[in-house]
Amino acid sequence: MERGVLQLTELPDPVPGKGEILVKSIACGICGSDLHAARHTEDFVNTSREAGGAFKLTTFKPVVMGHEFCAEVVDYGPGTEGSVPPGSLVCAAPVLLREPMEPVGYSDTIPGGFAEYMLLSESLIVPVPSGTDADLAALTEPMAVGLHAVNKAALQGDESVLIIGCGPVGLAIITALKNSFSGVIIAADFSPGRRQLAESIGAHVVIDPAEESPYQHQEIRKDKLVIFECVGVPGMLDDIFIGAPQNAKIMVVGVCMQQDHIRPLIAINKELSLHFLLGWSMEEFNESLHRIADGTFDVAPLITSRKSLAEVPAAFDELATPNTEAKVLVKPWT
Repeated sequence: MERGVLQLTELPDPVPGKGEILVKSIACGICGSDLHAARHTEDFVNTSREAGGAFKLTTFKPVVMGHEFCAEVVDYGPGTEGSVPPGSLVCAAPVLLREPMEPVGYSDTIPGGFAEYMLLSESLIVPVPSGTDADLAALTEPMAVGLHAVNKAALQGDESVLIIGCGPVGLAIITALKNSFSGVIIAADFSPGRRQLAESIGAHVVIDPAEESPYQHQEIRKDKLVIFECVGVPGMLDDIFIGAPQNAKIMVVGVCMQQDHIRPLIAINKELSLHFLLGWSMEEFNESLHRIADGTFDVAPLITSRKSLAEVPAAFDELATPNTEAKVLVKPWT
């Protein structure tokens, strides 16, 4: 990807350095952040340069994206332990521990998971449990995002939960909630296909915002509502401020890469709580992989299609507007 344009190209195979592993990318999910980065590259780069942080893109040079992956170990760099034998499947934190650190999927020097080969830091890999399908394991990173959001919400069980946006992040949160939360789960999305999928995986109520305000539904506990914002577009937070009831807690999981406008007075008058979230911990990453492996997190319904590398640009175009897709996997060796 270069300034929002995606194209298939040939690059030299990466060479692992000390502490690094060469892997084949078996399956890699298209993340909503990838879509935002392609559409709003300038905003992403400018904000990253100004504010830094772990989640950043600081270059307008070509970038091979992809940070939600399952990969097969091929070889090790010099002086590397080789704790996982070649042929093993692994997931990993999408970071290469160089100086400076390179974010896998947002770097102009190393490729991400939308490439046949990529590099990982050996200290950040997690072996995939035996018998686990690589496509399912590739959902470890987005499921860890959902699990982290649920953990940060510190739910007591007597709240109503409202999911705004039933894309992959919203669906991951519903999947995590289904295994740990006993209250009512309400999901809102303009897409009929995504609403149907949200209901099939555990949402008790699904709402079309074009037909009904999700904040007024009879199942909403207006005295104790937790809202997960999973859209990440300008204007979404202000809309939630207007619709949310008094004392609602808002968990911001959607990544808006543009400058946004909110009216704090609305949130002040309602005494709303606003929490911004980023990523996950390695403990949550490990837990997500093992819950996928043992079936506790049933992620198979979230995978709605698989694409070859040549099909990625068209997939990005299709995902740019609301549709029936949830998690689209890129299969570099297809």
